Order: sequence, then C-alpha cells, then structure tokens
Amino acid sequence: MDILGLGGSALDTIKVVDHLPIRDGFCTVLSTRRMLGGSGTNVLVQAQRLGARSATISKVAQDADSDLIISSLQELGVDTRGVIRQSGGYQAPHCLIYVDENGEKALVLDSDGGKSLPAVEEAEASLQLIDEASIVYLDLNPARLSLTAAIRAKEQGKLVVFNMQEDFATVLSKGVDRDFLIEFLNHVDVFAPCQEGIGPFSGSYQTDEQIDFIRGFFSGLIVLTKGGRGVTAVDELGSRYDIPAFSIAAKDTTGAGDSFIGALMTEHLLRDQPLESSLRFASACAALTCMEYGALSSPTREEAETFLSEHMQGDRI
Repeated sequence: MDILGLGGSALDTIKVVDHLPIRDGFCTVLSTRRMLGGSGTNVLVQAQRLGARSATISKVAQDADSDLIISSLQELGVDTRGVIRQSGGYQAPHCLIYVDENGEKALVLDSDGGKSLPAVEEAEASLQLIDEASIVYLDLNPARLSLTAAIRAKEQGKLVVFNMQEDFATVLSKGVDRDFLIEFLNHVDVFAPCQEGIGPFSGSYQTDEQIDFIRGFFSGLIVLTKGGRGVTAVDELGSRYDIPAFSIAAKDTTGAGDSFIGALMTEHLLRDQPLESSLRFASACAALTCMEYGALSSPTREEAETFLSEHMQGDRI
C-alpha cells in the first residue's frame, strides 16, 4: 500500500438547514443525507481517488451501520484489513452535521448515552500493516497509539504525516499537552496543524510566530492551514510558500482539510511533485470538496486538474 491511516471511520448524517441551530430557537431541515465520514477516512478516500493505495486501522461496532461503513470503504478501494469490530452493544461512530446556505456548519458527535466505541488499543491494532506502507498518516485518534505507530514507522524508515486539524479544546481532550506534542514531533516528517489548534500551544495566532514556535522543536515540513486564508508551508531548508485559497461558492466545508492533506500526500510525497504546485493542487481539491455536500465529494485527479486550469492562481475564497 502507499498510505496507512490510523484514525476514525464513521457515518455522517448531513442536514441542510435554513440557518444553524441557536439556543432556544428553531431551524428547518431542508434535506438530509447519510454517507461515509470520519476525518481519517476522508483523507484516505481523497488519496485513493487520486491514485494512491490506502488502508485504515480503525474501529467499528457490530451493527448494521458498521457493516455499511466497511462495505463503503471497500467499494471506494480502501484496504479494511485493519478495521476492528467491537462487540458489546456499541453503535457505529456517528456524526450529525448541520450545514446552512452559506456552507457554515455545526458538528455534533453522537455517543448515544455513553455507547460510543472505546479507542483502539495497541494490543488489537494491526500495526504490522506499517511494514507494507510507504506513508503512515496520523491524527491523534487515539493519541498514545499514534505515538507508538509513529515510533515504529520511523524505525522502519517510513514517512510519517501528522495532521492536527482540530480546535485546542479537542486536542487537549485527547490527553495531549505541550510535552506530548514535542515528543510526538520527534517521529514526524510532515506536521500539518491548523491555526486554531496550534494557537494556544504557541501563544499566538500570527502565522510568523506560529511557524517560529513549531520550528523551535521540529525540523520537518510545516504545513500551517488557515481556513479561508489558505495555507503557509515551510520546508526543511527554510523555503516558504504562502498559497491563498481559491474563490468559490461553498456549499459545505466538511472534509475540506481532509481532502487537502490527502491530496498533498499523494502529490508531494508519493508522486514527488514540487511542494508549491502540490500545495496548489491540494488547495484545488479542498475547494472542490466545499462545492458539494459531505466529505465524500472530494474530487478525482481529472476534476482537480480541470478546476486548476479554469481558475487563475491567487484567487481567494
């Protein structure tokens, strides 16, 4: 395989509403759809659609929704040998996503009264799949197992990509503090944080200060995502690339960051394309994902290349 991802698989229920829910207020559901989701899965699906061979280590339950998750992964070509089935009355991981007419969203993780699945443990994880991969993708789901996988991958000379696209409170809820982050990055080649996630760690929300903070203990490729303001990347030699986002009419931003990192891994790490052009290609994939509902709207290579040819570089959302 090309990319092995350790992360979550889930079902997303997307409800398009006239406006996002507010306290003590009503909103009207205009349409509903269900599809495969989970951040780690979205990344692998985008890579798969661009020609990479991907596999997942994740956990599902023993219910019908979990059957649907596995069959959907297989239909998309993702290797499911590392998917664990957990018995005990648990439900499949599920996320409820409200999306308004401007593409803004609110996400609700459904634990169904405490029946959410326990995290994947080292004893049950198929970490031997690392032996077959060229790249190991990690997003701290779960954190300690991600560290174990990163150490094993680096011992075998694999490339390790760490994607941290969550707000600070969510990162902390995984048991991650500054010391853990520094230790983890010792085993990482590409670090892709969002500004909201790295901000409280760095003490700043300014791009230059965040880059300086990360570079203080990480020598690899930094890819700092900034939402609608694009991305700033700094490579191992100090070369910097500031890539603006494309100007589009967004329907739903769910999965845009996942599409971006899946495309970047495929273009830059697997196909060995220049970093700057790979960042633009990945930004095009993220933009296309925003133009339809759900993370599974991530594009094929032909769609991304057509989009790039039709848009002038330097456009912004």
